[in-house]
Amino acid sequence: MSEDLIVIDGSYLEGGGQIVRTSVSLSALTQKPVKIINIRKKRKNKGLSHQHVASVKAVKKLCNAEVYGLYVGSEELIFIPSKLAPKDFEINIGTAGSISLVIQTLLPLSLGIDKKFTVKIKGGTDVKKSPPIDYVKNVTLKILENFGILTELKVLKRGFYPEGGGEVIFTVKPSKIKKFNLIEHTKSDLVEGISYVQNLDVNIARRMRKKAVELLNKEKLNPNIKIETSRGLSTGAGIVLWNDTIGSSCLGEKGLRAEIVAERSVKDLLNERKTGMALDKYMGDQIIPFLGFGRGIVGVSEITNHTKTNIWVVKHFLDVDFEIREYKENSCSGYTIEVI
Repeated sequence: MSEDLIVIDGSYLEGGGQIVRTSVSLSALTQKPVKIINIRKKRKNKGLSHQHVASVKAVKKLCNAEVYGLYVGSEELIFIPSKLAPKDFEINIGTAGSISLVIQTLLPLSLGIDKKFTVKIKGGTDVKKSPPIDYVKNVTLKILENFGILTELKVLKRGFYPEGGGEVIFTVKPSKIKKFNLIEHTKSDLVEGISYVQNLDVNIARRMRKKAVELLNKEKLNPNIKIETSRGLSTGAGIVLWNDTIGSSCLGEKGLRAEIVAERSVKDLLNERKTGMALDKYMGDQIIPFLGFGRGIVGVSEITNHTKTNIWVVKHFLDVDFEIREYKENSCSGYTIEVI
C-alpha cells in the first residue's frame, strides 16, 4: 500500500489546514490514496482541528474511504478512497469551526459525481481566518458557476465564534468544467453587500452600511447593501461586500466601532479593485484545483502563500504545471496563473 501513497508534507510553505482539505478532496476525485504528515506543524495548536476533521469526514462519507489518524490534534492522516457514491447527509463541526472551509473541500467533488448530493452543515458561518458564508455564496460559487460548477447554498442560521450554531444546506450537482479565461475585472461600478447583526441592535448594521455607502459613493461607485438581523445561538456582526468577481469582508469585534468595520472592508475592496485583476487574493488560491482540471488562465491581484501551497498540492495529483507571470496591461497590475 505504501508504494502507491502520495505523501504530502503538511508543513510546506503556508502549512495550514488547506493542505489537508485540498489533498483529501483531490484524493477522492482522482482515486489516488494520500498520506499527509506534519499537519499544521508550525501552528500553535498543531494537527487537525474540528473543522478539518469535519471536512475529511464529509469526503469520507462520499467515497467510503478508509481513513487512519482522523481525530482532533492528529499530525498524520492516511486517506484511501473508494469510488465516489453521492449521498445526502448532515455534518456537525461541533464548534464554531468554519462551514465555508467544509464547503471548499466538497466543491471539487462536483467533477466526479453522477448525481447530486445535499449536505446540511452546522458550525460557524462568519469566523476569523475563513471566508464568510456570504463571500462563498456571492463570489466563490458565482465565479465557479460561470465555469460549469453547479451548486446551491442556503443559509438557515448564522454562527459566530465561540458558540457557532450556524446552519447551511449545500447541494453539489454533477458538473463539467469549462476552460478558464478570466484575467481582468469587468470594471462594474455596482458594489453589492450585506451588513448583518445577530442578537445585537439593528443600528449597528445600519451604521456599517451608512459608512460603507458614504465611502463607496466617494469613489463614484454604486452601492446596494442590504441589512440583515437575526437571532441565534451566537452573537456577532459583520459586513461582506462584492463587486462582480472580487469581494471583501470584516467581522465585528468587541470595542471595534461599526464605522471602522465598514471602513476596513471598503478599503480592502478598493485595493483589490485598483489592481484591475479579475480575482482577489482570497479567490486566487480557491480557484487553483479547478484551474488544474479546467486549464486556461486567470488573473489575480496577489500571489499569496496559500496560492503557492495549493499549486504545490494540486501538482501531486494532476499532471499539470502552473505558470505565474506578472501582468501589467490596460492599467492593471497583478499576476496571471496559467496551466501549461
